[in-house]
Amino acid sequence: MSADLLPPSLLAVQQATRAHQRAHGCNAHTFEDGAGLWQLVAAHQPRRVLELGTGLGYTACLMALASPEAIVQTLEGDAQHAGLAREHIAQLGLQQRVQLHEGSFSVTLPALELAPGSLDLVFFDGNMPAFVLVQHFHTLLAPGGLLVCANLELNGPQGARRAKAELSDSARWQRLPGLENGLTWVAQKRGDAALQHEVTQSGP
Repeated sequence: MSADLLPPSLLAVQQATRAHQRAHGCNAHTFEDGAGLWQLVAAHQPRRVLELGTGLGYTACLMALASPEAIVQTLEGDAQHAGLAREHIAQLGLQQRVQLHEGSFSVTLPALELAPGSLDLVFFDGNMPAFVLVQHFHTLLAPGGLLVCANLELNGPQGARRAKAELSDSARWQRLPGLENGLTWVAQKRGDAALQHEVTQSGP
């Protein structure tokens, strides 16, 4: 699916994000592989989605549209960006399924009181992810759930080194093809059944 096959109303949000970022020189960068993210979400149809880093709402709306049964909870620390995101969410008629929580991740994430194994997909698009946060995502995801993690490569090859090591742990995660030409990692949480199947397949 090429980017021009995404809904025009969604592409308008992406263009508005790019225009805002150019005008303000802020950190409201838009995700550059919307087609890849759409295909991933459409294939897996997650129902319980968490996003860290709303920006102006492009990817939160994209995931809600690609998975029509999904409830997307999205966190944004910048008040101006959160306000613009709410406008875009309303324009696309997604107020009932995209729930925006404004404030720093350290405050808004604990306040959600998410239970272990309660999520089907986590999309991290904030600043470089901390190792402990990636570990926490593993706890929040159900077996088979997906973690889509951007900005692992910030500051060069050593960017988010410990987080990348965590996502490369094949006992806990199965790496899937990445997005944004590999800059955004995709990993699937392994479950006991999947691990047992591998053990059986590799046995004598």
